[in-house]
Amino acid sequence: MNRVRGFSLLEIIAVLAIVSILMMLIVPNYSRLIGAAQEAICAGNMRQIRVALGQYLQDHQNIWPQAPLDGSEQEIQQFWFAALKPYDISERTWKCPTIRAKMREQELQDVPMHYAPTAFDATPDIANRWATQPWLIEVADAHGKGPLICFPDGSVKSFFKVLAEQGQR
Repeated sequence: MNRVRGFSLLEIIAVLAIVSILMMLIVPNYSRLIGAAQEAICAGNMRQIRVALGQYLQDHQNIWPQAPLDGSEQEIQQFWFAALKPYDISERTWKCPTIRAKMREQELQDVPMHYAPTAFDATPDIANRWATQPWLIEVADAHGKGPLICFPDGSVKSFFKVLAEQGQR
């Protein structure tokens, strides 16, 4: 006699109990996991821009891109978009996912750039002269740890972490 065996009621209840326990562990941490993922994307964006800036420096005798000093905010943003476009940096790369999400939640108009490049003069090698001189700074404290800062070596740290490392916090 061929008998088809299914799951018993006890097995189904055990599986449901395990799944519900796992859900209770995951759901409270969901927003924290999303925040950590967005922070990682943001840091990745900054590193991509940093690599493009390094390539720009190699192609231009170590002279930092010279944004117009008297230009409007929009002209300066367009300058940076154009300067790094040959290095495959799209306008989307200049945006932090956390800031984008907060702007949508509050129904505010988003700004084109969430990272501010450091202003250097045309002195060769000045961008690489000091390891602690930031190349990029996030325009807001989007991740709750202070704005992210990207350094010449490609490391990305929060402002509060930098202060702690310097013994100031």
